[in-house]
Formats: sequence, structure tokens, C-alpha cells
Amino acid sequence: MNLSTRAKAALALAITGFLGGIAPLLMKIALKEFSSLQIVFVRFGLASIFITPLLIHHLKSIHFKKIALVVPAGLLFSGNIIFMVVGLQFTTSIVTQLFYLLTPVFVSLIGYFLFKDSVSSRRIISMIVCFSGSTLLILRSIDNSVLIHSIGTIKGNLIILAAVTCWSIYAVYSKRMSMKIEPTFFMVSNFLTVFIISALALALSKTSLLGTITMLFHSSFPVVASLVALSILNSVIFFFLYQWSLKRVSAFIVSSSAYLSPLSTAIFAIPFFGEQLSGVLLISAASIFIGSYLIIMEKK
Repeated sequence: MNLSTRAKAALALAITGFLGGIAPLLMKIALKEFSSLQIVFVRFGLASIFITPLLIHHLKSIHFKKIALVVPAGLLFSGNIIFMVVGLQFTTSIVTQLFYLLTPVFVSLIGYFLFKDSVSSRRIISMIVCFSGSTLLILRSIDNSVLIHSIGTIKGNLIILAAVTCWSIYAVYSKRMSMKIEPTFFMVSNFLTVFIISALALALSKTSLLGTITMLFHSSFPVVASLVALSILNSVIFFFLYQWSLKRVSAFIVSSSAYLSPLSTAIFAIPFFGEQLSGVLLISAASIFIGSYLIIMEKK
């Protein structure tokens, strides 16, 4: 890989890191007037409209084998999105982004159990450090109303961990498929999958799809703006850059972009959403940062 490709990948990952950090904040705004499933439905409905030219471009090359390869990725992608927006109702934006720093740990574990990748003693120690930090967050969030604005609730944190698990498996799977599937086709299939799933979920919950669309035209400006931003910035741009980078560098290096996310989240979440720092949060954050960083550096 030449220098120019490295530079482009670094820039792309820096952008995804920042966008990943503001996504929970935009969702928090949208949750004031929309349910979690409505947000997913509107977000990826708009995103699918924006990428219609890509869909048309790929129609001529679609075949059953290709669809079969991207369906698992679409389901994992949908699980990550839906679990995240649901979990955000019960935890803080900062904690959400901290848990996503566990992605390199999960990727490493998946590689070990499914693909028999070797795991050094250093990486095992790094995993223990990471899990110590996340375990502290989980345990202290049990019935702890004092720190709810800092570390969230046990319910929300466990749901976010489910989202991180889906995202980690997605990273491993899509990396292995990246030589066979174009990044833009991954994006199109993922968006359509999560849109269809959210539409079915809303229908099953007896929530009017037409009513949800109508709400978009009667909502406040901050909510509409956040949904549009989620659709364009945090869906189309974010996932294109993510898939583009994933095809050119390892899943471990791509996951390192998550380090920017908690920082960008904290900058806005503390003054605008009343989220608070605490000793528990800082200790857990330090453990997760250090442990996942050591894993990434060793893999590199």
C-alpha cells in the first residue's frame, strides 16, 4: 500500500471517527419526538433515497450469489443500528462510544474462536484490561441513580454491548467479503436491509408508516435537521468511508478510528445534554482506551 493510500485512509478514518462521535447526540435529539424504530426507518429511508443512483448502477450486476453474501452483513448492520438507538434511551452518549472501543477486543476474540488466529499473552492481558473497565461500568450502573447521567443504566449498557457485538462481527465478515463485494454495494444492501427491517418492525408494532413520514413534516427544526444529518453524514458518508477504508486496511486499523468518537461526543454531550464525568467513568475509560490501543498496536 503506497503512501497516498495510507494518507487517504487516515483522513477517511478520522472523518468516520468524528461522525461516529456525533451520531449518538443526533439520535438523542431525534428521540425527543420519534421512537427508536421511527428514527431508524426515517434515517435509512432518506439515506436509501440519497443513494438511488448507486442502486440503479448495481442493478445490472445483482445475482443470487452476490445477494447471499451480503444478507448476513445486512442483518448484522441492522442489529448494530437498532440496538444502538434503543440502548441510547437508557444510557449516556459517552458510555455508548466507550463501549465501541471494545470492537478490537471482540474482533480479536472472533478471530481466535472462529478462525483459529493466534492470541499472544500481551493481547490476553490487553483484553483483561479492557474487560475490567467495561465490567466496572456495567456493575456500577446496576441500580445507581446517582451516576445515571454519567454511566447510564444496566439495561442501556447491555443493549449497547449487543450493538457493539453486531458491529464487531460485521467488521470481520465484511472485511472477508471486501475482495468480492464493492464498498458501494455493501452500503446499498445494508441500507435497504435495515430500512425493510425497521418498516416491518413498525408495522408489527402497529405504528403507521405513513404517519411516521407525516411526522417528519411537522417536527421541530432541530429534530428534522438531526434526522437529515444522520441520513447524509452518519449514514451515506460515514459508511462509504468505512467500507472504503475496510477494503484497504485491516479491520483492526479501521476500528482504531473509534478513538476519536468518545472525545467528539464528550465535547457536545457534557454542555448540551447534561452528561457528567465521574471517577468511575474516567477509570473505566482509561482501562478501555489502554487495553484496546495495545491490541491495535500489536496487530499492526
